[in-house]
Amino acid sequence: MAKNNNGIMIIAIIAGLLLLISGISGVATWETIQDFVKTYVIENYFIEIIFAILIFIASLGGISIIIGGMLLGKKKITTGKFLIMLGSGLGLIGLIFSIIVAIFEGSLTLGSYFSIGGIGLILSIIVRILAKKD
Repeated sequence: MAKNNNGIMIIAIIAGLLLLISGISGVATWETIQDFVKTYVIENYFIEIIFAILIFIASLGGISIIIGGMLLGKKKITTGKFLIMLGSGLGLIGLIFSIIVAIFEGSLTLGSYFSIGGIGLILSIIVRILAKKD
């Protein structure tokens, strides 16, 4: 296990646990993307199956981030980062998207992003950025 990825694995596990405790998952972001694709790009049975699989993995939230972190520790960087991305709702993109929606709804509060789930989400974004192949 690489030293660099060992620390990142621990941070990912902490992020996943925080998301599990708070009940946050990446489902809403993936459902929004699915609706957009079905409405503006293509509505296809095969695409529906792909999104069903992605949404299922994202529904695991913290669990998929923990598994992704363990894969990072085993030098399975691409797969680990992918699971973390699914579990966190695309990470940074999902975070920015949720902030923009909150601004338009008038419900943006600093406390929403410094809650247990918010900290877990931010940690999962940091993990994806820092994870590197040896």
